[in-house]
Amino acid sequence: MTGMGLVLVCAFMFYGFSTGFTLPDYFVIGVLMLATVSFIDDLIFLKHSLRFLFQIVALLLMLWQLPITSQNQELLVLACAGLIFGIGVINAFNFMDGINGMLLLNCFVILGSFFYLNEFVEDAAGNPLNFTDSNFILSMMIAVAIMAFLNVRNKAVAFMGDVGSMTISIIILYLMYSLLLATGNYIYLLLFSIFGIDAGLTVGYKLILRQNIFVPHRDFLFKRLVHIARFPHLKVSIGYALVQLFINALVLMLPASMKYAQQLSLLFIGITVQVVTYVLLRNSMVRRK
Repeated sequence: MTGMGLVLVCAFMFYGFSTGFTLPDYFVIGVLMLATVSFIDDLIFLKHSLRFLFQIVALLLMLWQLPITSQNQELLVLACAGLIFGIGVINAFNFMDGINGMLLLNCFVILGSFFYLNEFVEDAAGNPLNFTDSNFILSMMIAVAIMAFLNVRNKAVAFMGDVGSMTISIIILYLMYSLLLATGNYIYLLLFSIFGIDAGLTVGYKLILRQNIFVPHRDFLFKRLVHIARFPHLKVSIGYALVQLFINALVLMLPASMKYAQQLSLLFIGITVQVVTYVLLRNSMVRRK
């Protein structure tokens, strides 16, 4: 059964009603708009161009209310970068739902990392980061756990569908942008890097081959591990989640306030190691065909 990601939308609405919708208004509108279009797409096929248009609008609504202090050309550059990166993230998350447990386990690790940062990590002044409401993160973690009960099985009872994957992706994206703006620490991009590298390089291959990147396919490394190497779905999903958990644990040990050069150096090292690993594993999958 697909489209059960409505559980996340319900959790989002429940949190909103219980707090008097303290989240930014335009962000809430964007989430609900994207969730509605995605749910319709779960029921009847919608054109890729139409879905893409609503993704752009939802992301623009979210970016509009983020506390970005830059102005003029710098603001335009940041907005464009945030939009392009956001489109990549939400579509990457959308493709994760095809393997049992892949999306949910990774989302739980990412949300758990956000919760830890929000509650237990301090900024340069010694104050808790508190870049968002911890109850908001907990609400989404509970919804993800409920869905995991139905999905993290050898024979999944339900899948998130577009409505669930799109909803959780834009929420995670909002939390990531809020964290980056609160800390100025870009090393936190590694918090969802394991799948980001997989998705980013796979899309790169697709673009080189001039193929449609918005059509579901089996070119992702995790899908190759399942469909070519014949690893069980859950082993691949748990493996990805454990690797991401290990990366996040290392990142969480670092101070929230780091010099810009240090951030870029560690970010470069982290991405390079993952890219090399990805290429080696992908090549081994190609030889197995």
